[in-house]
Amino acid sequence: MVPFQLDYLKFDAYQKVMLLRTILFTGAVQGLFQLLLLRAKNKYHAADYWLMGWLFLVSAQLFFYYENTAVHSLLTGIGGGLAFSIPLISAPVLYQYIRSLSLNKQPDRLILALYTLPWISYVIIILGTMVTYPGGLVITSGFPHFNAMIPDVVIYLFTYPMAIIPGGYAMMGLITLHRYQKSLPDNYSYTERINLNWLKLLVISILLLFIFLFGLIRFGTQQRLLRAENLFLYVGVVLSVYVFLIGYLGLRQNTLLLSATKDRPLTAHSNISYQKTGLDDAAVERIYLQLLSHMEAEQPYLEDDLSLTALAQQLGLNTNQLSQVINQKAESNFFTFVNRYRVAAVKIKLKDPAFAHLSILGIAYECGFRSKSAFNRIFKEQTGISPIQYQKR
Repeated sequence: MVPFQLDYLKFDAYQKVMLLRTILFTGAVQGLFQLLLLRAKNKYHAADYWLMGWLFLVSAQLFFYYENTAVHSLLTGIGGGLAFSIPLISAPVLYQYIRSLSLNKQPDRLILALYTLPWISYVIIILGTMVTYPGGLVITSGFPHFNAMIPDVVIYLFTYPMAIIPGGYAMMGLITLHRYQKSLPDNYSYTERINLNWLKLLVISILLLFIFLFGLIRFGTQQRLLRAENLFLYVGVVLSVYVFLIGYLGLRQNTLLLSATKDRPLTAHSNISYQKTGLDDAAVERIYLQLLSHMEAEQPYLEDDLSLTALAQQLGLNTNQLSQVINQKAESNFFTFVNRYRVAAVKIKLKDPAFAHLSILGIAYECGFRSKSAFNRIFKEQTGISPIQYQKR
């Protein structure tokens, strides 16, 4: 009876491993498929190239986990060590994708060199260890195994950077996304669908993953890691989910952001100094009156994608000057300033019998709002009541 139970447990564990490996293989193929979808686009944004690079690297990492967890793996030596180091290069690529998508910034040669420095250093350590200690390092089950001849300092150099460096890039990505989201009200009259909340949540989950791996390395033991033979199978499953979400949502988000990023100022205007705009108090007052006249006569707020740059071009100003005028005279940011006009237009049309055939949401769209949720939130913030309550009154 006992041998039968042992055989059943072994078979059950075997099925679990095979299921996990199937997910890894599917995730790797899926990443390459999404890369091809991005490659087939007619127009490219710079962020597309970084996303394609990340999809390729993570797909290669998933293929490595799939192959290295096989019974007879071929990647147990130098090839396995190089594949194990992929997160050191995929992490900065994902970070640069975030910078390109949000702040529209591209790295210079020095930054690119800094991106690759940890990976190059890691490769040198791998080659040096395998030459100095033949047979002392073997890559199996997706991570390195060391024998007693390997000094502890070498083990630390193999394990700690793999958790700290990708986690550090994830933290930098969060800071970049926070900076971007903070700048949105100063540059756009809408924030829905360009706030990148989906990417922020995914980066947070990636950061938590590497914090977990660091904790396991720091507070665990080599014996505990050896017992956790399926650890990187589960890590690979999580990466497969990231591949799907980032690839799919990134494919959609790029299309939405192309029109938004091409005229986006690179700084958040709420924090800049206005000493270099060349506007004194008299000029600010004159431009403000010009702005009010333009808003009443031309009604640019009816354009649902109105941005600070577009409005500045209509007035013959640069974005810093227009931002200064709005912040100082209207005592608000661009987002609030424009949506005040939209809410006022909605209130007028709700009272006008000529628009009785339209729903409240239909009137909101007529007045420049892009979504029901944004309209309800902004209307209540500015009036203290919901659109339905206002209509009943």
